[in-house]
Amino acid sequence: MYKVFFVDDEASMRAGIRESIDWGNCGFSLAGEAPDGEMALSLMQEIMPDILITDIRMPFMDGIELSRQAKKAMPWIKIVILSGHDEFEYAKQAITIGVEDYLLKPVTSAKLMETLTEVAERIDKERRSNVEKLIASMQDLSASGKMPLPGIDKLPLIDKLRYAAKSDAPKLVDDYLGSFDNTVHGSVIFLYYIFMDILLSSSKIIEDFGGDAKGVLSEFFDAGYMLQEGTDIEKIRKLLTSLLDRVVEFRDASTGSKYSDIIIRAQEYIKNNYSDKDISLHTVAKEVSISPNHFSTVFSRETGETFISFITGVRIEQAKTLLKTTQMRTSDIGYEVGYNDTQYFSYVFKKQTGMTPKEFRGK
Repeated sequence: MYKVFFVDDEASMRAGIRESIDWGNCGFSLAGEAPDGEMALSLMQEIMPDILITDIRMPFMDGIELSRQAKKAMPWIKIVILSGHDEFEYAKQAITIGVEDYLLKPVTSAKLMETLTEVAERIDKERRSNVEKLIASMQDLSASGKMPLPGIDKLPLIDKLRYAAKSDAPKLVDDYLGSFDNTVHGSVIFLYYIFMDILLSSSKIIEDFGGDAKGVLSEFFDAGYMLQEGTDIEKIRKLLTSLLDRVVEFRDASTGSKYSDIIIRAQEYIKNNYSDKDISLHTVAKEVSISPNHFSTVFSRETGETFISFITGVRIEQAKTLLKTTQMRTSDIGYEVGYNDTQYFSYVFKKQTGMTPKEFRGK
């Protein structure tokens, strides 16, 4: 299953893409959407999608800048640009960023699926190449247990594992296994690849925190350890979860929790400024003086929820209060709590509460 993220400032365009494709039964999932590039970038750093589809002209951060930032933060991501006829020359800038394709609006669901399928084939080709490289690297395990780590910093697992909470380990494993077609779960070679890939990432984290990977992960370092479990995917899942638990325990013991003051300051800032249309992960990170990428992952680890989840919760709680205690119109309430797009506010409100704002007010 390939995770797709869609960005367009037109609510009708987002709804059309959301509803015209049978997501989940086509090999792709619509993992997230946003009305502008800045919000999209914050969400994407949590979701880690495989494919980004973005309009060019949007408020706050346009599609070209979003593509540039997304490629920098997530080098593996594949990007498809949407543009109007009068934006053709502008869209050419995307070539230098390394986008996969660009489509002229209006785009049909059939054309979009055709493009997604082509992009997925490129992803599969790269994954097969990575499998070959990792299998080759397995042969180079030295007697000392020092493992080669070619290009491992570019893998999203590294970024997630560096700041994940211990409770995140099962989800990390599920997400990782879910990034492969289920048919490979019965293949010893692919399961061995998955095991070694996660072991390599784990080793890198431990070494970055000054540890000896072979000592911390001694039983996992046996090259044949995983093979003892055969192709039982549930046993493999437990094994990998146990491995990640060990890494997080070592990381926490090495660093301690030194971010509590930063998180408290960030939460207070959000509670005092949630109505600001321009508040974002970047502005809050700047307020507490750490990089956006670092802030995003630390916030998730320390609070147990994402930055977007927290600010959405604050906004929706305030919206609920206004719905019950005032006669303000829904559109005005949405604007009051920080949403420029009324339809998007209603969509988020229903997703959070299970009811539309009108239904909530009337209950």
